[in-house]
Amino acid sequence: MADILDTPAMEDDNERRLGPGPFAALLGLRLVCADESGSQVEADPGPEHVNDGGIVHGGYLSSLLDTTTGWAVHARLPVGVGAPHIQISVQYVRAAVPGTTLVCRGRCITAGRRISSAEAEITQGDRVIARAVTSHVVLSPG
Repeated sequence: MADILDTPAMEDDNERRLGPGPFAALLGLRLVCADESGSQVEADPGPEHVNDGGIVHGGYLSSLLDTTTGWAVHARLPVGVGAPHIQISVQYVRAAVPGTTLVCRGRCITAGRRISSAEAEITQGDRVIARAVTSHVVLSPG
């Protein structure tokens, strides 16, 4: 399982930022990039990530959207400022299948002093799987 922080270009920033935590690593989420323009996280869902119908569980997809929007917001805020989600609205467009990479791209829409917002979209191949819009409370240190 790849470490979500193993991208060499991000080492300096990641040394100064909080990591996404063990849950993202447990799901096998890989941070590709997170900067002022947005974030990208990828995942390879396996048989352990499906529901009884054999498709990728909605909770897995929601976690991918949650992680991607979180990185998009944190990349726009000063180092040391937290921004946990206070709301996420997910639209499931079509089923995702295990064994094929999911790509989630997000962007921060607003990075305010108290509230920030973001959006993200998951694709599998050339098909849109799910979208999310999020709100985050901005927590300054101290």
